[in-house]
Amino acid sequence: MAELLTRKPLFRGSSDREQLGEILDVLGVNDIKQWRGYKGQRLPGGCGPDSFLRCFFPCPAEARMLGRPALSEAGFEVLSGLLTCNPERRMTVEQALRHRWFKELDSASLRHRP
Repeated sequence: MAELLTRKPLFRGSSDREQLGEILDVLGVNDIKQWRGYKGQRLPGGCGPDSFLRCFFPCPAEARMLGRPALSEAGFEVLSGLLTCNPERRMTVEQALRHRWFKELDSASLRHRP
């Protein structure tokens, strides 16, 4: 979803460790540290606790100013739900497809038909 919006890879690591570092740089480490499966393993250095995902996909008003892809609050709920590091909290595809964002998109596209 993120790559469809930006038309480029969101995470560009060239090895497994580098890829993990790229992911945690954007999504932060707080979420994975709350996972029951996390046993204190060493995570790549330099990764902050909080997510910066919203910076990549700002709300429509901010996106125009920043020249970035816009994403509504509902759309961001889907994106961040799918990109949650903690598998116990990650949104499933079924949950994503039932999310209000898709209903909003359907009704918006119907309103714009000739």
